[in-house]
Amino acid sequence: MTQHKDRIEHTLEVLVLAPIGAGLYIRDMGPTFVNMFVARGRAEVDRRQAQVQQRTTTAKSIGQVAMTFGVPVVRQRVGREVDSARQRAQTFLGSIGGSDAPEPKSGPRPAPKLAPKPVAAAPAPPAPVIPAAPKASETNGAQTNGSAAGDSLPIPGYDALSASQVVERLAGLSPTELDAVRSYEDAHRKRRTILGKIDQISA
Repeated sequence: MTQHKDRIEHTLEVLVLAPIGAGLYIRDMGPTFVNMFVARGRAEVDRRQAQVQQRTTTAKSIGQVAMTFGVPVVRQRVGREVDSARQRAQTFLGSIGGSDAPEPKSGPRPAPKLAPKPVAAAPAPPAPVIPAAPKASETNGAQTNGSAAGDSLPIPGYDALSASQVVERLAGLSPTELDAVRSYEDAHRKRRTILGKIDQISA
């Protein structure tokens, strides 16, 4: 009977008391475990962030160093390559220009080049026809007639005056003198300024 009772008590302890004790233990130790897990997670996150930041800083430093020192080095190397290529090209061109072309050992000689045919010169354009100058007697006669008629006008030196100068001298002339000037101007130069001014004064 004693052994049977011990088994029943042990069964009750396992099925009833053990869960109750485990629940109480979890309730008491739960915040501690939660804080421990939170602290562990925060530490892991901080460690990863520190690694990422360190890698970023390293990459940035490497890029700055490459930009500062790499560009001049690349430029110098490219310059050396360009100079070397230029020297090789000059040497090659000099060797080609200095060497004489080898004469052909055998074979037919090339046909001689024919001289180009002379091109016929274009005919010269005809000389311009220069009109004959008027005879001295005709010129002198025209000048004599014109100057004689101009001297008879009431305005001295009429033929040598411009239209504006003639217009200035028309104001003090009589109707008979204005008619003489109109007839002379209408027969010779027909300047509208003078004729219009005479018509304006005579109106």
